[in-house]
This record gives sequence, C-alpha cells and structure tokens, in this order.
Amino acid sequence: MLKENQGLLVIKKENKFYLSNFTGSGGYLLITSKKKYILIEGKYEKQAQEQCKEFSIIILKDKNFVQCLREICEKNGIEELIFEENEVVYSLYKEFEKLPLKLIESENLIENKRVIKRCDEIEAIKKSCDIAQKAIKDALDEFKINMSEKTLADNIERNAKKLGAEKIDFIIVVSGKRGALPHGRPTDKKIELGELVTIDFGCIYKGYHSDITRTYGIGEVNLKLKEIYSIVKEAQQLGVSMIKPEINAKEIDKAVREYIKNRGFEEYFVHGLGHGIGIEGHEKPFLNEYESNVLKAGMVLTIEPGIYIPELGGVRIEDTILVTNNGCEILTTISKEFEEIGLC
Repeated sequence: MLKENQGLLVIKKENKFYLSNFTGSGGYLLITSKKKYILIEGKYEKQAQEQCKEFSIIILKDKNFVQCLREICEKNGIEELIFEENEVVYSLYKEFEKLPLKLIESENLIENKRVIKRCDEIEAIKKSCDIAQKAIKDALDEFKINMSEKTLADNIERNAKKLGAEKIDFIIVVSGKRGALPHGRPTDKKIELGELVTIDFGCIYKGYHSDITRTYGIGEVNLKLKEIYSIVKEAQQLGVSMIKPEINAKEIDKAVREYIKNRGFEEYFVHGLGHGIGIEGHEKPFLNEYESNVLKAGMVLTIEPGIYIPELGGVRIEDTILVTNNGCEILTTISKEFEEIGLC
C-alpha cells in the first residue's frame, strides 16, 4: 500500500500491462494512494482510453516527461517517488535527482506481486498452453523424415497463429547432434532417421506466455539415446511430483540434479530446473541451485531438466505447471512416453 505522500512510477512494459492493461510500448504509469495516471504520447491516446479505464490520461505534448511528473506530484502532494531501479537509465535518474522528491529504489516490487496469478491470468496461460501443444501435435501429424528443422518450426508457428496465438514467443527445433544445444535455433538441417528431435515452443495469448518441450525419436534410435530419454523423463516426473505450496524451489532443483548425477550425467545438465511464466516467458520464481523461492498456490512455473551430450544429441522435457492448494496441475498434457515419429 502506498502512503498518502508517495507515488509509484512504473516504466517496465510488462508491469504497465499488469497494472493497467495497457499494451503499448511507450508511456509511464504514476500511481498514488488516491489516483492513477498514464503519461503517454498522443499516438497512444485512443489505445489508452480503451484499455486503461481506471487511469487519468496525460498527453505528453510540449512538456517533457520529467516536467509533467513534477507537476502531477506537486498537485497530489507527493514527496516520495518509488521507481523501478532496473528500468531507469542513468540519464533519467540524473533528471529525477533535480526533482524536489525523495527517491526510493524498488527492486522487483511489482514482479513480486505478479508471482501469484489471478484467476483470469491462469485462464489465459491455460489457453496459451493449449494452443502451443495443439500446434505441436498438428505439426507432427504433417512431419516427414528429412523435413528440415526450419520447416517443422514454421509449421508449428503457422498452426499456433491459426489456433489464436497473438504472437510467437520463441521456437527451438534441434535434431541429431544439434540436440546438444539447449537453445539451438532451427536451421536447414534435415531431420533424419535414427535421430532425436527436441521441440521447445512458446506462444502468447491475451498477453500471457506458454512453454512446453518434448523430444521425439525419428524412427528407431540407439539404446544410448533411449537411456538418456528415460533418465530425463524420470527426473522431470520427480520434479513435478515435488511441487506443492511451502516447498523451497531450491529443494526441487537439488533433488532432480541429484537424480541425474546418480545416473552418471551430472555434467550434461547445464541449466536451471525451471522458471516462472506469465506476462513474461521467464519470470519469478526461478528454480535453480542458487535462488531460494518458496512456492505458493497460484504460482505458474516450468520443470525442464535436460541432458546434452556433445557429438551425440540431447533430450529435454518441459511442462508448464500451476501450483495449487494441494499440489499442482500440469497445464501441458502431451504424452511424455517415448514416441517414434515419421514412420508412416
């Protein structure tokens, strides 16, 4: 809660959307204990009128932003300005220092609030997940051996847009030895018999992200690749089974990492176990060995262990998951049983 003499300045695009429903890239929010303002250029006026019903619209015409900010603060008796320290560039901060205000840095104030999703946010994320996984399923129905990674990726993107995705967040399609690249982008490489192909895809629906990864065999693959798949699948299921309110995310990461270590592949799991998802594709809470985050009902996050072996290939399996009062709900439901595709 803001005190009567405080104002909160919001610059980060995702936080502006969260607080006001404004989807434009420009502008600022100024929130006081009694009134909310959106300061924008004239080109955004109609958009703000439609999206920001609870905000007074201030058009930045001849006055610069800092001058306008000063006037609003004086009018509302604001003496302390809370701002997002990670969003204010040095030159702007120097301008702020000239204001007759006490400046208060606020790291992740709104991001911490965004961690627990509202019901409408959860519904949007669920729909985004449904679109993403159906886009993958439909693309796999069209898949043929020797199709390129790019073509498969293009088919997934096309399907997602047809199903209602507003935007494509990202897509990873890597096959064969390229499967050892955790964030490899699709290329003209042909997806060949005997290889694994990993698909990691996320789209955006009503401003909310999805994220799902599955790995498939292209026809019959060798026993080593099947072993890796089995280990990753079991590790991922272990992580999912541990999700519940009040558990520290670091404990889940540790348990999954230990499982992979005990199977002899510790050095090939090279990233964190997961991350929060919502208005951003990667947001709080983060699941890794360094950060301490206690899970709460209403959080949405991913569990995505992987094993990546240079010159052989890799496997990653990922779900988007809602933390519930009694445990969790998996929002990405494509089967994780090992599947061989491209044989028909």
